[in-house]
Parts: sequence; C-alpha cells; structure tokens
Amino acid sequence: MKKLSLNLFILAVLSAGVFAQGGATDVGIKANLAGGEVVSSDANQIVIKTKDGEIVAIISDKTEFKVVPPDNPSLKAAIAADAKSVGAGDKLLVTGMVSADRKTIPAKAVYLITKASIADRLKKEAEAWRTRGISGKVVTYNPQTNAITVSIKGLMGDRTMTVKSSDKTEYFRYSAESVQFSDARKSVFGEIEPGDAIRALGDKNADGSELTAEKVITGAFKTVAG
Repeated sequence: MKKLSLNLFILAVLSAGVFAQGGATDVGIKANLAGGEVVSSDANQIVIKTKDGEIVAIISDKTEFKVVPPDNPSLKAAIAADAKSVGAGDKLLVTGMVSADRKTIPAKAVYLITKASIADRLKKEAEAWRTRGISGKVVTYNPQTNAITVSIKGLMGDRTMTVKSSDKTEYFRYSAESVQFSDARKSVFGEIEPGDAIRALGDKNADGSELTAEKVITGAFKTVAG
C-alpha cells in the first residue's frame, strides 16, 4: 500500500509540472524524494543541487533509472536507462528515504530529463513561438465567448487580431518581476485585463485576423519613470 501511495504521489508531482516548461521545477528535499539539478555523478552516487541545499543520492544495484521525455513528463512515458545516462546539468527526481540530516538519499528510483533534451525542447519551443505565436497588448476581452482583441505593432503600423480560446487552451500569468515564461504561473481567462501584455501560441486563420490559442500568457507590468 505504501508503494502504491508513493507511486501516486510521484505521478502527481510529475503531472503538476516538476518537469515542465523545458526544465524541471526544483522540488527540494522531502521525506521520500528529492529533486533538482545534477552537480556531479559516478557509478556510486549523484550529487544534486536543490532549493533546500545539496543532497547525495546513493546508487545501488537495485536503483532503477528512468528517462522522462521533456515534452511528455509522466511516469508512463518514462523509458529504462542506467547510471551512465546521468550527467551534470540534468534534472532529477529521486525517490527513497531521506536521511535524518537531509544529506543523503538511498536511491530507489531516479527519474531524469537530460540537459541535451531540455535544450532541444527549448529550441523547438522558441521556433514554435516564432512561427505560430503573436505578442501585443490586450484591448478588450469577452468572457462570454472567451475571445480577446489584441493590438499588435508591426512595420506597417498597428493592427488588431482576435485570439480565440477553447476548452484545451492553457492560460499563464507572468510574474510581476519577470517576463520569462519559466517564471509564469498557471492562470485562468478571468485574470486577463485590458492593457495586459499578451503572448499567444496557436493556429492562425488564412488572413491572419484570428488565432485559435493553445497557450495564452498575460501580465501587467509597472512602468517606472527614470
């Protein structure tokens, strides 16, 4: 029963975005797991940097290694790997009983996303935003139709586009201190306000007047006079 509960917890952690947005959220050190970035590794141990400090994962012949694809961060998508797959800069989630001093964890299972696959995903996402994305300012929005009118600046002057949403559209909200997508949090349509900065990713219609959004990121930023 404990094993089942732990597996469900790991699945929940992964699904909540531990390996999201091209990298991995630093989950720190918990009683039954630790997550962060690999500092160094060898056949016997892995040194992991987390938000709660460094911890050493002790490797044994019973440790299971799984590679998680960054574009599908779930246990079901993970494939078998080995200790040689782990390298500096990789993102890890290690399960096991953390020691009382929170310095070591005998690794039962190691779930990783490699540094190379993270870089590859970020490259693909950047290309997707370049070819299928728009950015501008929210003019108006309609909560009945979930449609947003966006003002977009261009070489030929300003124009407007309608961003349409569906039940599959993901909403994010920029941090007040950062325009980095990695710092954005999950949001809802109702948080959008006129004047917000907006980026949207999706499919445009033939004349470019509408975009059906897969992702919408908005935020309000303070302008400070110098």
